[in-house]
Amino acid sequence: MKKVTVFAPASIGNIGPGFDLLGMAIANMGDTVTATRVRQSGVTISKITGAQGLSNHPDQNTAGISAQAVLSHLTIKEGVDLVLHKGVLGTGLGSSAASAVAAAFAVHLLFEGKLEKTELIPLAAIAESKVSGGFFLDNIGPSMMGGVTWNNAITKEVCSLGVLDKAIVVLAVPDFSLLTRESRKALPKLITMEQFISNMAYASMMAWAVAKKDVRRFGQSIHDLVAEPVRAPLIKGFDAVKKGAIEAGALGCSISGAGASVFAMTDDPKKARKIGAAMRAGFCQHKVMAKIVITTIDKKGAREVS
Repeated sequence: MKKVTVFAPASIGNIGPGFDLLGMAIANMGDTVTATRVRQSGVTISKITGAQGLSNHPDQNTAGISAQAVLSHLTIKEGVDLVLHKGVLGTGLGSSAASAVAAAFAVHLLFEGKLEKTELIPLAAIAESKVSGGFFLDNIGPSMMGGVTWNNAITKEVCSLGVLDKAIVVLAVPDFSLLTRESRKALPKLITMEQFISNMAYASMMAWAVAKKDVRRFGQSIHDLVAEPVRAPLIKGFDAVKKGAIEAGALGCSISGAGASVFAMTDDPKKARKIGAAMRAGFCQHKVMAKIVITTIDKKGAREVS
């Protein structure tokens, strides 16, 4: 194989109470990487489309870092050239993870590797850790595996929990960015027992709800007492966006990953548009423009595309 193209979906880290633990892949949004074998060793990124200002230096782009990690792991002496197309809107939707996952999976296929997706995850996570300031799997995991995943950054494990077929995800992507490094600075060093128990209870219920295919219990468990209260002030208009979503019938609403994007859940297609309109209006109240995306959960994760 001389060339391969791979798509990796966007994702929502945390999904509310599952901080650094739960993640969910998003359908119809993601990054695409075309990898071509070259004689010269190492990684080059010859082209980036869909976004401006991204470095094509392989040591400063998650696609390049991830590709090199796989080459090194497989002890490949040849090199690869990457063409990256960015298709993830805004921040908080696993953009850097999608690039890393797509590149790792593409290089793996290119050299006919026999690694499982779970074995590729730590390699892709190396890239994510270099740009975000920590080893996280709640975006890498779902982007690679698809569906909703349980992600343990301590043991470097990811487990697929499944997919909620009837779940509808409403995304509000504001016209400003919020870097993960900055968002993590707002996190508290200590939390109360009430916060700990609440987040543990709701995160556990979300895992149970996926197993039982219960969209309503899943959405109603999006209740975060740890990260959301301290990150909300960093997202102009968040309180109005969340209030609007809930009043429009959303089962739950919270910050997507580190922000600035916001997501809401429903199982009613008719309510989805009303929820999206209410979320846009919430941002507009604070003179923030936002794109609304109504989608579902991606089932497949990283895969080869024509």
